[in-house]
Amino acid sequence: MKNALVRTGFIALLGASLGGHAAELSEADLVRLGKLRFHNDCASCHGMSGKGDGPAATSLRKPPSDLTQIAKKNDGDYPADYVARVVDGRGFEILAHGDVEMPVWGQQYRRSLAGLSEARVKQRIDSLVAYLKTLQEP
Repeated sequence: MKNALVRTGFIALLGASLGGHAAELSEADLVRLGKLRFHNDCASCHGMSGKGDGPAATSLRKPPSDLTQIAKKNDGDYPADYVARVVDGRGFEILAHGDVEMPVWGQQYRRSLAGLSEARVKQRIDSLVAYLKTLQEP
């Protein structure tokens, strides 16, 4: 039952984010969509809690980052713009992931649905960034 509710919520949020124009989502909806995107796209490496302990983590050459420590490593400030650039990955000049084992999500999202606009790609990335902010530990 819980999985059905999660899928229903995801479909509703996905529908809102895939309408004719970039739908303005509330911060809460953006976080919920980001959580669903994270669980679908990121948790296999970064783990459900974002600590870098996902089931695929051991097969990577470089361990996935502990995403709960982003703000702590930045003097307590969550660098949302920087995180968005890392998640997007396109044109990111600093190779934060070594040889870029992490997928370039800007590219992945662009290809995942035919004709996905840059506004939609940005919204998907923004939702992940908003969700990651909620995972930050003091």
